[in-house]
Amino acid sequence: MKISLNWIKKYVFPLNMDDKKISNILTDIGFTVKGVVNNENKDFVLDVEITPNRTYAMSHYGIARDLYAVLKFRGYKVHLVKPVVVINKGNYCNNESHLSILVKIHDTCIRYSGICISKIKIEPSPYWLISRLKSIGVKSINNIIDIIHFVMYELGQPIHIFDMDQIEDKKIIIKNAERNTKFQSSDKITRKLDEEDLVIYDSIKPLSIAGMINHITSNIHVRTKNIFIGSACFNSIMIRNLRKKHSIKIETQHFFEREIDPNQTVYALQRAAFLIKKIIKNKIICSDIIDCYPNPISISKIKLRYKKIINIIGKKISKKKIKEILSLLEMMIYSENDQYLLICIPSYRTDVQREIDVIEEIFRIYGIHKITTDNQIKISTFPNFFLKTEHEIQKILFEQLICFGFQEIISSTMRKNEEKYSSLLNSFLKIQEIKILNPVNHNYQLMRSSLLFSMIDCIEYNLKNNRIESNIKFFELGNIYFKINNKFLEKTYLGIAIYQKEKIESKNYPFFYLKGVIEQIFQKSGILNYTQILSKHPLLENGISILYNHKKLVELGKFKNHILKKNEIFYAEIDWKYLVSIIQEKKIIYVPFSRYPTSRRDLSLLVDKTISFEKINQLIKKKENHLIKKIQIYDLYEGKNLPISKKSYTVSFFFESQKETLTDKIINNSMKKIELFLKKELKAKIREK
Repeated sequence: MKISLNWIKKYVFPLNMDDKKISNILTDIGFTVKGVVNNENKDFVLDVEITPNRTYAMSHYGIARDLYAVLKFRGYKVHLVKPVVVINKGNYCNNESHLSILVKIHDTCIRYSGICISKIKIEPSPYWLISRLKSIGVKSINNIIDIIHFVMYELGQPIHIFDMDQIEDKKIIIKNAERNTKFQSSDKITRKLDEEDLVIYDSIKPLSIAGMINHITSNIHVRTKNIFIGSACFNSIMIRNLRKKHSIKIETQHFFEREIDPNQTVYALQRAAFLIKKIIKNKIICSDIIDCYPNPISISKIKLRYKKIINIIGKKISKKKIKEILSLLEMMIYSENDQYLLICIPSYRTDVQREIDVIEEIFRIYGIHKITTDNQIKISTFPNFFLKTEHEIQKILFEQLICFGFQEIISSTMRKNEEKYSSLLNSFLKIQEIKILNPVNHNYQLMRSSLLFSMIDCIEYNLKNNRIESNIKFFELGNIYFKINNKFLEKTYLGIAIYQKEKIESKNYPFFYLKGVIEQIFQKSGILNYTQILSKHPLLENGISILYNHKKLVELGKFKNHILKKNEIFYAEIDWKYLVSIIQEKKIIYVPFSRYPTSRRDLSLLVDKTISFEKINQLIKKKENHLIKKIQIYDLYEGKNLPISKKSYTVSFFFESQKETLTDKIINNSMKKIELFLKKELKAKIREK
């Protein structure tokens, strides 16, 4: 947004500093100045970047208010001069208007105010007005239109104007348009309106689309003698959608589309009337302001805790300075005690809705440059939830899954009697299903024995109702129920599922992605030394079981698909209580980062098809080679040019020492020992590169 420095100086007085210093101060308080232009009128125009939430600052007086607050806090002897609206006696003839305003849609029209002005004269604007508008790139039209634009750029309040003699029966009605209403606008485009469009009517015809663009007959012209000025607070989202719907493009559209202060509509009219009187030499006649405000907004109060300010900012700020900043920002103290303040937020600060927003405002004015940092930077290299409660662990891991794009589901624990897969699973696990004696629904009499069934139901439901357009990821934390030797038992599992549509780039990608998610959970939990073996789960194919201390922690694989046809489900089930116990019992051991470089060596070997990479990984780990930092699979190949019973692995070894830089001789000796060991244990053949 373009801001004229000469214009700002009318409100912040005296402002005896150059454009560079003012630009730096504005940038300090969150209004980044992207550029400065010195125009022909010896005025510096600042190109200020204002974030969309700070709608109160999208005007010259809005910027001046914040500039005054920070300058006053920093000790400058400045004053804030509010735009004048005081009318001297004799300027106005108190004329009761015969015009009436009716608002029929209060949900989208929060407030509507208007004033009638008679005996005006349309003529060119005075030099000062033309100069002000020209400095920010606004072309002068005539004295009345220029005043309307001036007030909008001054206060940020959208205003519209009609030729009062064209208003039938002197009625202003704010309502939705009638179906198929044709609206010929001032941009010479005929638009077709419907019942969802907010329109300003007189008793017969539409005058304007939400004040943004007028009907061609309601505009003022050189012969206009009497005008009506309207100032409204409409729902900003509705206005934005309406403008896009009808492709309305006007220079002042950003004033209409933002959330504004409903308590400023009357003030903006008073300011416009005052300026019109100032520039028109003949005596004008103004009516009283007509105001329709059925549901006034309540004053927002926020509790501000001193302790919270210190925790967020990282520095103790005196209570006196906090109160001074709040006063400069026009945030009045409603009540207070030693622990907190209860403050009233001015209605124009639509961006301040929470305690943290108030703290941000204090920080802005106090100055980020005043917050010093330690010479040492402290970082946590380990997860921060060891020895915490199950609820806290659940919160951290759930947030991690949500960040990966998963959605939580909560499903019923009851199952249908004719469950297709439960008998197969129960037989494999050697458990018995639990049947409810007096079920609410006789079709659902069994308790679930796996979360997988809930996942399948959820996916099927979404498929049948066309709610899945792409791949989807679910997770659920829940209990399963079963009997062993007539003893009723229940266990808690964390189920994670990925639904994959038919067209995919890599057949095995979802499996490895899901395995990666599990490994990320382990890394977050500090679980490093785990093993994996091939799984024989009856419902999962190509699956693996992940063990920790020789006890099963995770079951992972692709669902054996018989009902979803070409679509695929990849599923992982984590023993929740076991995972929580591992995390809570973990001890943190600090090992400093090595100051010496890491070296990598790749080894290609031919082994029997039955040998998994995990077996190779575990065998090498048992050798206890302290120089091996990490082992990764680089490539797997089986097929052409290899024996049918064989497959080829390329394994990457990463070597690192805490004591010295490893030489090629040391690393090569280690690699020779690994090769001999693999040949002996696995009868592997080392392939030449």
